[in-house]
Amino acid sequence: MRISFRKKVVEATAPTRIDLAGGTLDIWPLYLFHPGAVTVNCAIDRRAWCRVETGFEGVRIESKDTLRKAEGKNMTEVLGAGELELVAFILRALGIESGVKVTTQSKVPSGSGLGGSSALSVAVAGAAAAATGRSLDSDTLWPVVRDAEAQAIKVPTGVQDYLAAIHGGVLGIHLDPGALRVEKLATDPAKVEESLMLVDSAVSHFSGLNNWEVFKGQIERDANVMANFAEIVSAARDMRDALVEHRYGDVPAIMTREMAARKRLAPGVSSPEIEKIAEAAASEGGAAKVCGAGGGGMVSVWAVPGTKEKVAAAIRAAGFKIIAFRLDLRGLEVD
Repeated sequence: MRISFRKKVVEATAPTRIDLAGGTLDIWPLYLFHPGAVTVNCAIDRRAWCRVETGFEGVRIESKDTLRKAEGKNMTEVLGAGELELVAFILRALGIESGVKVTTQSKVPSGSGLGGSSALSVAVAGAAAAATGRSLDSDTLWPVVRDAEAQAIKVPTGVQDYLAAIHGGVLGIHLDPGALRVEKLATDPAKVEESLMLVDSAVSHFSGLNNWEVFKGQIERDANVMANFAEIVSAARDMRDALVEHRYGDVPAIMTREMAARKRLAPGVSSPEIEKIAEAAASEGGAAKVCGAGGGGMVSVWAVPGTKEKVAAAIRAAGFKIIAFRLDLRGLEVD
């Protein structure tokens, strides 16, 4: 579809997320092998932004983060150049071949483990659909961006990042056969925010690599992979219940169980820096878990309510930076 009508400008923003438990299982079809699988995460206010303008000749895509640009007469030329492929694949999935300019910006660095590219994908799809008159509700939006991102990074992708970006809040994503069910958890967002910290490990990572290795292990029925996925499912269900039942003091033990199973599943998810953060958090009764597939990026730390300052002091004393954020209850916004 070539967009040839009068110029229109649409902007969209979407939050990134901190995953608390159950990640990786949100990649189809992994969850089908583990009944009752759930992924728990919370959206944060490090939002991705996109502007889509129609009425242009050809296609122009620009990233304000990387300062990269891609231009062509149509989407085939842009994809052939190999620049900013993710945005190009989303536009093509929406039937847009020319006549648009897309500008993007993310509030999290690449390799952070916070789902920045997925939040950006949701913002792009929301803005592009609105600019071209296409209706995309929450159930039709996430498959578009999931498939486009898989095309861009060449490995399977999960769904939790897109759903956090679309809905916002603290979510339990129930990975049921035949349908995904998004539950906005009846927890206290203020208590979650009071307990949760984000720590920079100072090492970036690529989530696709770790995810692909364990994905293959499950399909090949590796006993270690299956057993540790089962433990992650159990921990994620316990995490969901603890948050809903306001048992915030139980979260560190659950987070520790989840992270231990994740390290047995794929030792590369951790690193010396991540281990130091975990040790500092544990010294004051807290717990730490990698964000995303691990190996670097950001680390989520949970402090029992009333102990956050002590946990934070221990982490800073270990030489790590705590990143400010707020829980984001808004989800995708299109203007």
